[in-house]
This record gives sequence, structure tokens and C-alpha cells, in this order.
Amino acid sequence: MIKMSTEETRVGCFQVLLLFLLAINCIIVAMSHTLPAFHNYTPRFYCESLDQGNRSYGCVRGVELENSTGAGNFCQTDYVFVTDRGEKSVVTDWGLVCEKSYLRNLANVVYYVGAAIGALIAGVAADRVGRLPVLAICLYAQGTMAVATYIVQSYPVFLGLRGVQGIFAQGLHSATYILILELFPTKFRTLVFTVMGVAWSLGLLLLAGLSYIILDWRILQLAVSVPTAITVLYVGIIPESTRWLLAKGKTTEADMALEKITKYNVCCCGDKVRRELVADNSENTTPVKPTRKSQIFPDPKDITESEAANLLTPTNSAHRNSRRISLRAISENLEKRLSNLTPEALAEGNNGEVEIGESSTSRSNRNSKAFTDEIIVDDDEHVGESNDGSSIKVDIKPVENHLSEESQANENEETEKLSGISETSASTNLFFIKYSGIIALQWFSTSLANAIVLKSLPNLLENRHINFAIGGTIELVIYLVIYFILSRQGRRLPLGIFQSLNSMICILIAGLVFLPRLTAFWISTQSIARTTLLLLGRVTTTSTVAAVYLYTVEIFPTVLRATCLGVFTVFGTIGYLGAPYISTMEHCVPMGDFMLAALLCLIAGLSCLVMPETLSKVLPDTIQDAHRLTIGEDAGHANEQEDAAAEREILREKLFSEDWVDAGNGIIVNFTENRN
Repeated sequence: MIKMSTEETRVGCFQVLLLFLLAINCIIVAMSHTLPAFHNYTPRFYCESLDQGNRSYGCVRGVELENSTGAGNFCQTDYVFVTDRGEKSVVTDWGLVCEKSYLRNLANVVYYVGAAIGALIAGVAADRVGRLPVLAICLYAQGTMAVATYIVQSYPVFLGLRGVQGIFAQGLHSATYILILELFPTKFRTLVFTVMGVAWSLGLLLLAGLSYIILDWRILQLAVSVPTAITVLYVGIIPESTRWLLAKGKTTEADMALEKITKYNVCCCGDKVRRELVADNSENTTPVKPTRKSQIFPDPKDITESEAANLLTPTNSAHRNSRRISLRAISENLEKRLSNLTPEALAEGNNGEVEIGESSTSRSNRNSKAFTDEIIVDDDEHVGESNDGSSIKVDIKPVENHLSEESQANENEETEKLSGISETSASTNLFFIKYSGIIALQWFSTSLANAIVLKSLPNLLENRHINFAIGGTIELVIYLVIYFILSRQGRRLPLGIFQSLNSMICILIAGLVFLPRLTAFWISTQSIARTTLLLLGRVTTTSTVAAVYLYTVEIFPTVLRATCLGVFTVFGTIGYLGAPYISTMEHCVPMGDFMLAALLCLIAGLSCLVMPETLSKVLPDTIQDAHRLTIGEDAGHANEQEDAAAEREILREKLFSEDWVDAGNGIIVNFTENRN
């Protein structure tokens, strides 16, 4: 089967090369997403108009201004920034401090709103036009935006460019992630996911190093766009997702993509591996069509798979339905004509009778006879006369009975199919409502908890570059560890455990506030405990984000996979951007943000119990495949059974139609012997 070719394709060095080349896209997106950590660097500053020997660092209060200048509520001149090595950031270039500090926070909001829009638009486009075109467009569009921010001189224009860059950067990440997972068989999916996660962590480490070396944010923005220029050298060899092509019915393009992968695998491998690949390809070639003996009304159970594969041509369901309808119409026409015949008209055919007995005959002789005239049939003697004067003897009742049974069976089959379609539609709607709600809750709760933990996590060291590198190292270790967890324990159980740990850690962090502070020793111990819990919280929330990302791709079908990923990315963005506003609950409820995150994570963890397991399961291609996955049936195995049944049905119909000869004027007769 062509549909299973993706799963049966042997992974070679070319696919490994594709994995590492596409991982560069994750490095690009990781640096683009986390650039605000260095864009918004705010060094010490003071008001230039108040520099009279004793500098007062920070925002100027109204009383100080009244004593010095006599009027105003803010610094009359500009703030002067004091840096250790002459660093320049967005904040220092446009003075985004004090009364303008909201503009600094607005940059993050604009970027991530753009990322949410990009995930949604790119998801819909990737499901409609393909993963590769969306990947290429987003790749070079976000690179163009990165270069444009290097020369911009207006902060509103900078905000607009960053928002557009967020659109294309998130679209690039979604298209790349889905494409690389669909290019590999099932058993390599967890490994591919881990490599992409490691590439993301390496992007964070690379950005930490570049930001330390490059002191100007504009040059740093330009340096981040360099990997985009490198991709021009190899983007042309990246194939389209064969799974998406097959799901869209583009079998020719899918075959070409698979041949391309096989060809490059053979070219870049050694002699020994090359011989093995050639041998595998020769085994997968289509066998020669065997010679079958003539058989009238063969039993479908007797048809072998090799015969089905060689005798059948691709026939869609619409064509099969039209053939069933035409067969029923011919049967009804035959019955009507037989009922209108008179004995007087049939009596003329008794001279020169030629019998057609029940013994089997040569199919070539039967097909060589041209029946273009109407055949008249006797109800009693089963004798008819053709136009050339010869008489024939036809067995009418078996023909009529068989056609009636066939017509009734087809009607029953169509009735069952219609009822099955309605039941499948209802089950599909329930599938999307139930599981989409659960996945949306996973994204929102995880993003909210992760944002709250990151906001509360103190800097371990004074150097921001080292702190950022420590965060990247933590994520690198996390992706390496969860590979062993997800590859052995699956997705559902680890996801539920991660969410439960998120809830527990948030509750413990909130509980530290309500403990009595008796001594200075206890206060310092409490601070250490809080920092430790926050670090553990970062580990669990990052692990949950990674597991949810992979789980979303695996549970939804190919025809809607990118769209669903884009929709749930919007939920994740809402949780991330809503965290600072939810934190304002502390004025009413102490540690209310942690308590809310704990409640949502607990509900999300319990909801994982009703979710299906996707480990070692073939990616679903259609909505029906995704529905089968939720009830514990392997989509790939179900597709094989359906395809085999469809092939047997098509072959049976073809063989059946060959045994019935059109005698003209809508009459079909089953001849068992032909004599002149």
C-alpha cells in the first residue's frame, strides 16, 4: 500500500541530514522568541538635569523635581544610562524607563500576539497548500524582518516589525516541527522530537554567547538572521511531507517524494548500506501479473492478495457507488422487459435451436461474440431467437434471482453505509469537542504555570548572560531526560504526572507565604526553599510544554494537524500573556496566581486519564483514523484492513461484470456456452 510507504521507508543518512538541517530552523526561532531578554536590558540610569554631584539613580520623583526645577512630574531632559561595557539595548536607545516603561513591556505583547496569529494562519495554510511552501515563506520572511529591525529608527515601526516577525517565526516553527515528524516512521518520532528540543536549547545557548560578544542590540539582531541566509544552500533538497501528500490524494507527488528520499539515501551511504537499500527497493517493486484461470462467479474469499494487487486499478468510492447504481438499474430494466414479453412473440424462435448448456466454456469465445441486437426469451422453454435467425437457450431464473439478490444487497449496504456515516459524524464531533477541550486546557494551564514560575524565579547570578545560559542548559538536560521517559512510558501517563507535579509545586510555593517567620534563620531557609521549588517548577513546566507539543501533533489527523496545532498555540499564548495580569490577584488574594495555576494543572492532569496513548501508533491521516486512535485501534492497521476489503470488493465487481454480457437494449444475459 502506498499509504504505508512512509512507515516502511528505511531511514537513511539523507533523512538524518534532513533532521539536522531542519533543526537549524528551531535554533532560529528559539533566538527570535527570546531576544526580548536582551532587547529589554535596562542598566542603571539617572536624570541628566539633576546631575549636581550626587546622582540619584532610578526614576525621579515629583518632590525632587520641584526642589530642583520648580515644576514638572518627570525628568525634563533625558535619562542617562550607565553601563559597564557600553551595551546598547532597545531601552537605552529610546529611553523606555519610568513613565515609558509600559512601551518596553508592550514589545513582548506585540511579538507574542503576532506569534499566535502566525501559528493560526500558518497552520491553516500548511494543511491546505503543504508544509514545505509555508516553511519556505515563513523562513525568509522572518529573516527579512530581522534585517529590517537593524535599520529602523522609530520605536512604533520597531514594534510593528517585531509583530510581523513573530507571525512568521511561529509559522516557521510549526511547519518545521510537523514536517520533520511526518517524514520519519513511527519508531523514530520520539527521537526526532528530542533532536528538535535539543536544537531549541542550543539556540538559547548560542544567543547567550552572541549577546555577550555583541554589545549592540542592532548588530545582535543582524547576527541572529545569519542562519536564515545559510538555509538558502539546502532548502531546495527538502521534500514535501509524503504523509500530507497521501492524505490529500496526491499519490504521484508522494511517490516522487519517496523516490527522492530513497535516491539521496543511496547516494550518500556507503557501499554496503547502498547494496542493502537497493535490495530493499527491489523487494518492494510490483510483482508480475500472474495468469488466472477462467472462473465464473468466483468466491471473493478465494481471491488472493497478489491477484487483487495485480488485477485492480485505482477505483474510488464514487465510481464503485455509480457501478452499483447502474447494475441495479439494469436489473430493474431486465425484469420489466421480461414481464412484457408475450408467448406469441417467443414462439417464433423454435427453429434451428442452438442450446447453451451448463458446462463451462472458454471466456475468449464468449467475449468474441458481438451482441448488438435484442434477444427474445421464452419464459417456459427458455428459448430465444437472435437477429441472425439462430436460436439460443438461456437460463433466465438464476439470472433474475441473482440480480434481485444483488440489488437488495446493494440497497441494504447503502442503507447501512448512510447510518454508519451518521454515527461516524456524531462520534467525530464528540471526538473534537472532548479531546480538543482537554488539549486546550493542557496548553493554557501549562503556559500559565510556566510564565508564573519564570516571573518569580530570581536570578541565580548577577551576570544576565550566565543566567540565560543556565536556563538553556536546564532545558537541554530536560529534553535529554524526557526522551527516555516518553519513549518508554508513552505520552499520556508522563503528561498527567508532570501536570500533577506542577500543581503540587505551586501549592508548596504558595504555602511558604503562610508559614510563620520566627527567626532570621527561618527566613533565609524559606528563601532557599522557595528558590529550589521554583527551579523544580521550571523543570516540570518545561517538560509539560514539550510533552503537550508532541502529544498534540500525534493525536490529531494529518489533514487538520497544523490547524489544530495553531489553534492550541493561541491558547498557550493566552496563558503566557495573561500571567502578569493574573499576578495582580495578590492584592486581593495572597499567592492567588500560584493557587489558580495549581488548580488548573490538577484538573489538566486528571483529564489525561481519559486520553488515548499515542506511543508506537501510526500518525492518523484522516478524522476517522484519529477517532479510531481514541478508541484504542491502530489507524495504520485499520487502514490496511479497509484497503484490503475495498480491493476485494472492487475485484469481485469486475469479475462479476465480465460474466454478464450486454445483449443490447438494456438486456444482460449470463451465457455459459456459445455455439454457432
